[in-house]
Amino acid sequence: MILPTAPQRYDEITFSKTNLLIEQADGLNHKKNQDVEVGAARLILRAPNGARYSITVDNSGNLGATAI
Repeated sequence: MILPTAPQRYDEITFSKTNLLIEQADGLNHKKNQDVEVGAARLILRAPNGARYSITVDNSGNLGATAI
C-alpha cells in the first residue's frame, strides 16, 4: 500500500483519502478468530522441504494436493 505524502499542514481531503486507503487495505486482511474462505484463488502450502502444493476440494468434500 502506498499512502500519499503527508502535507505540511493538516488537510482534511488528504486525511480522508488516506483513511479510505487504509480501510480498503484492512478489508483485504484476514482477521483472527474468523473463518478464511478462498474463493476463486488457490490455497498453496509449502512443505518443510520447500515444495509447494495447491490444495483442492471436490464436490464430495474430498481433499487433494497437486505439486506446483
